[in-house]
Amino acid sequence: MTWRTPPARAVGVANVTRRPCGRGSPFPQGVNVAIGLVLASCLVLVGLLTALRQRRALRALREEPYLADEDRVYRHGQAIRRMISSGLLIIIGGMIGGYYLSGMDARMDAIPERNKLGAPPEGEPDPQAKADKQFAKFVGFYWIGVLGLVFLVVCLAIMDFWATRKYWMARYKELKADHDAKLQRDLAVFRQQKLNERVPGLKPPTPMTDDTDTNEPLP
Repeated sequence: MTWRTPPARAVGVANVTRRPCGRGSPFPQGVNVAIGLVLASCLVLVGLLTALRQRRALRALREEPYLADEDRVYRHGQAIRRMISSGLLIIIGGMIGGYYLSGMDARMDAIPERNKLGAPPEGEPDPQAKADKQFAKFVGFYWIGVLGLVFLVVCLAIMDFWATRKYWMARYKELKADHDAKLQRDLAVFRQQKLNERVPGLKPPTPMTDDTDTNEPLP
Protein backbone atom coordinates (compact mmCIF):
# COMPACT_ATOMS: atom_id res chain seq x y z
CA MET A 1 0.00 0.00 0.00
CA THR A 2 1.37 3.41 -0.98
CA TRP A 3 1.03 6.61 1.07
CA ARG A 4 0.33 9.93 -0.55
CA THR A 5 1.35 13.22 1.00
CA PRO A 6 -1.39 15.83 1.21
CA PRO A 7 -1.15 18.94 -0.97
CA ALA A 8 0.80 21.93 0.34
CA ARG A 9 -2.35 24.07 0.51
CA ALA A 10 -4.11 21.48 2.67
CA VAL A 11 -1.14 21.37 5.02
CA GLY A 12 -1.27 25.17 5.32
CA VAL A 13 -4.95 25.05 6.19
CA ALA A 14 -4.26 22.46 8.86
CA ASN A 15 -1.58 24.70 10.33
CA VAL A 16 -4.01 27.60 10.45
CA THR A 17 -6.52 25.58 12.43
CA ARG A 18 -3.92 24.41 14.94
CA ARG A 19 -2.36 27.84 15.51
CA PRO A 20 -3.38 29.07 19.01
CA CYS A 21 -1.86 32.53 18.86
CA GLY A 22 -2.44 35.57 16.70
CA ARG A 23 0.23 37.61 14.91
CA GLY A 24 3.05 36.13 16.97
CA SER A 25 1.44 37.04 20.29
CA PRO A 26 2.79 35.11 23.30
CA PHE A 27 -0.81 34.68 24.55
CA PRO A 28 -3.53 32.50 23.07
CA GLN A 29 -6.12 34.27 20.98
CA GLY A 30 -8.79 33.88 23.66
CA VAL A 31 -6.58 35.56 26.26
CA ASN A 32 -5.95 38.52 23.95
CA VAL A 33 -9.68 38.96 23.45
CA ALA A 34 -10.33 38.68 27.19
CA ILE A 35 -7.68 41.29 28.00
CA GLY A 36 -9.09 43.67 25.39
CA LEU A 37 -12.65 43.26 26.65
CA VAL A 38 -11.60 43.76 30.28
CA LEU A 39 -9.77 46.95 29.34
CA ALA A 40 -12.76 48.19 27.36
CA SER A 41 -15.13 47.41 30.24
CA CYS A 42 -12.92 49.27 32.73
CA LEU A 43 -12.76 52.35 30.51
CA VAL A 44 -16.52 52.39 30.02
CA LEU A 45 -17.14 51.89 33.77
CA VAL A 46 -14.72 54.68 34.75
CA GLY A 47 -16.29 56.99 32.17
CA LEU A 48 -19.82 56.33 33.41
CA LEU A 49 -18.92 56.82 37.08
CA THR A 50 -17.03 60.04 36.32
CA ALA A 51 -19.91 61.38 34.24
CA LEU A 52 -22.42 60.70 37.02
CA ARG A 53 -20.18 62.35 39.60
CA GLN A 54 -19.68 65.48 37.49
CA ARG A 55 -23.40 65.66 36.80
CA ARG A 56 -24.07 65.76 40.52
CA ALA A 57 -21.36 68.40 40.89
CA LEU A 58 -23.05 70.62 38.28
CA ARG A 59 -26.41 70.18 39.98
CA ALA A 60 -24.94 71.12 43.37
CA LEU A 61 -23.27 74.13 41.76
CA ARG A 62 -26.59 75.40 40.39
CA GLU A 63 -28.18 75.01 43.81
CA GLU A 64 -25.44 77.05 45.56
CA PRO A 65 -26.52 80.71 45.49
CA TYR A 66 -23.78 82.15 47.73
CA LEU A 67 -20.57 81.39 45.91
CA ALA A 68 -17.82 83.67 44.67
CA ASP A 69 -17.65 84.20 40.93
CA GLU A 70 -14.09 82.87 40.73
CA ASP A 71 -15.06 79.67 42.55
CA ARG A 72 -18.16 79.20 40.41
CA VAL A 73 -16.26 79.63 37.13
CA TYR A 74 -13.52 77.24 38.25
CA ARG A 75 -15.88 74.50 39.44
CA HIS A 76 -18.11 74.78 36.37
CA GLY A 77 -15.13 74.56 33.99
CA GLN A 78 -13.71 71.62 35.90
CA ALA A 79 -16.99 69.70 35.72
CA ILE A 80 -17.35 70.37 31.97
CA ARG A 81 -13.80 69.24 31.22
CA ARG A 82 -14.24 66.05 33.20
CA MET A 83 -17.61 65.35 31.61
CA ILE A 84 -16.01 65.57 28.17
CA SER A 85 -13.16 63.31 29.29
CA SER A 86 -15.60 60.74 30.65
CA GLY A 87 -17.48 60.74 27.34
CA LEU A 88 -14.23 60.18 25.46
CA LEU A 89 -13.33 57.30 27.77
CA ILE A 90 -16.68 55.66 27.05
CA ILE A 91 -16.11 56.04 23.30
CA ILE A 92 -12.58 54.62 23.55
CA GLY A 93 -13.79 51.64 25.56
CA GLY A 94 -16.60 51.04 23.08
CA MET A 95 -14.19 51.15 20.13
CA ILE A 96 -11.77 48.72 21.79
CA GLY A 97 -14.58 46.35 22.69
CA GLY A 98 -16.08 46.63 19.23
CA TYR A 99 -12.75 45.74 17.65
CA TYR A 100 -12.73 42.35 19.38
CA LEU A 101 -16.45 41.63 19.40
CA SER A 102 -16.91 42.42 15.71
CA GLY A 103 -14.27 39.88 14.65
CA MET A 104 -11.81 42.41 13.26
CA ASP A 105 -9.05 41.01 15.45
CA ALA A 106 -9.63 37.45 14.21
CA ARG A 107 -9.68 38.60 10.59
CA MET A 108 -6.40 40.47 11.04
CA ASP A 109 -4.89 37.26 12.48
CA ALA A 110 -6.01 35.30 9.41
CA ILE A 111 -4.37 37.65 6.86
CA PRO A 112 -0.72 36.59 7.45
CA GLU A 113 -1.76 32.94 7.54
CA ARG A 114 -3.45 33.23 4.16
CA ASN A 115 -0.34 34.90 2.78
CA LYS A 116 1.72 31.87 3.81
CA LEU A 117 -0.41 29.63 1.64
CA GLY A 118 0.99 31.28 -1.46
CA ALA A 119 -0.35 33.65 -4.09
CA PRO A 120 -2.40 32.42 -7.07
CA PRO A 121 -0.66 31.87 -10.39
CA GLU A 122 0.41 34.92 -12.32
CA GLY A 123 -2.28 36.48 -14.40
CA GLU A 124 -5.12 35.35 -12.15
CA PRO A 125 -6.85 38.02 -10.04
CA ASP A 126 -6.69 37.74 -6.29
CA PRO A 127 -9.74 39.55 -4.87
CA GLN A 128 -9.03 38.25 -1.37
CA ALA A 129 -5.62 39.95 -1.26
CA LYS A 130 -7.12 43.24 -2.36
CA ALA A 131 -9.86 42.96 0.26
CA ASP A 132 -7.25 42.16 2.92
CA LYS A 133 -5.25 45.27 2.02
CA GLN A 134 -8.33 47.48 2.25
CA PHE A 135 -9.32 45.91 5.55
CA ALA A 136 -5.82 46.35 6.98
CA LYS A 137 -5.91 50.00 5.95
CA PHE A 138 -9.29 50.42 7.62
CA VAL A 139 -7.99 48.83 10.84
CA GLY A 140 -4.99 51.18 10.76
CA PHE A 141 -7.21 54.25 10.54
CA TYR A 142 -9.46 52.73 13.21
CA TRP A 143 -6.61 52.55 15.73
CA ILE A 144 -5.35 55.97 14.69
CA GLY A 145 -8.78 57.26 15.69
CA VAL A 146 -8.51 55.48 19.05
CA LEU A 147 -5.09 57.00 19.67
CA GLY A 148 -6.42 60.42 18.66
CA LEU A 149 -9.16 60.15 21.29
CA VAL A 150 -6.58 59.09 23.88
CA PHE A 151 -4.55 62.17 22.95
CA LEU A 152 -7.60 64.37 23.52
CA VAL A 153 -8.14 62.82 26.96
CA VAL A 154 -4.51 63.52 27.86
CA CYS A 155 -4.85 67.13 26.66
CA LEU A 156 -7.98 67.62 28.75
CA ALA A 157 -6.20 66.16 31.79
CA ILE A 158 -3.32 68.60 31.31
CA MET A 159 -5.76 71.51 30.93
CA ASP A 160 -7.58 70.44 34.10
CA PHE A 161 -4.31 70.21 36.00
CA TRP A 162 -3.22 73.65 34.80
CA ALA A 163 -6.60 75.23 35.66
CA THR A 164 -6.50 73.66 39.12
CA ARG A 165 -2.98 74.91 39.72
CA LYS A 166 -3.89 78.41 38.56
CA TYR A 167 -6.97 78.50 40.79
CA TRP A 168 -5.21 77.36 43.93
CA MET A 169 -2.23 79.64 43.31
CA ALA A 170 -4.67 82.58 43.17
CA ARG A 171 -6.29 81.44 46.42
CA TYR A 172 -2.84 81.06 47.99
CA LYS A 173 -1.90 84.61 47.02
CA GLU A 174 -5.14 85.93 48.54
CA LEU A 175 -4.53 84.08 51.80
CA LYS A 176 -0.92 85.24 51.88
CA ALA A 177 -1.94 88.88 51.32
CA ASP A 178 -4.54 88.63 54.09
CA HIS A 179 -2.02 87.04 56.42
CA ASP A 180 0.56 89.74 55.66
CA ALA A 181 -1.98 92.49 56.34
CA LYS A 182 -2.87 90.97 59.72
CA LEU A 183 0.80 90.58 60.54
CA GLN A 184 1.53 94.23 59.74
CA ARG A 185 -1.39 95.35 61.88
CA ASP A 186 -0.29 93.21 64.84
CA LEU A 187 3.26 94.50 64.41
CA ALA A 188 2.07 98.11 64.48
CA VAL A 189 0.09 97.48 67.69
CA PHE A 190 3.10 95.79 69.28
CA ARG A 191 5.39 98.73 68.41
CA GLN A 192 2.91 101.19 69.88
CA GLN A 193 2.76 99.20 73.11
CA LYS A 194 6.55 99.15 73.35
CA LEU A 195 6.66 102.91 72.76
CA ASN A 196 4.16 103.51 75.56
CA GLU A 197 6.24 101.40 77.93
CA ARG A 198 9.41 103.39 77.18
CA VAL A 199 7.77 106.82 77.75
CA PRO A 200 5.81 106.66 81.01
CA GLY A 201 4.03 109.99 80.50
CA LEU A 202 2.87 109.14 77.04
CA LYS A 203 -0.78 108.28 76.87
CA PRO A 204 -2.95 107.39 73.99
CA PRO A 205 -4.84 110.34 72.53
CA THR A 206 -8.16 111.02 74.18
CA PRO A 207 -11.25 111.23 72.04
CA MET A 208 -12.58 114.67 71.09
CA THR A 209 -15.42 116.00 73.29
CA ASP A 210 -18.27 118.33 72.39
CA ASP A 211 -17.73 121.83 73.97
CA THR A 212 -20.91 123.43 72.73
CA ASP A 213 -22.69 123.09 76.09
CA THR A 214 -20.11 124.95 78.22
CA ASN A 215 -21.04 128.32 79.77
CA GLU A 216 -17.69 129.94 79.19
CA PRO A 217 -18.03 133.16 77.18
CA LEU A 218 -16.47 133.18 73.79
CA PRO A 219 -13.63 135.77 73.37
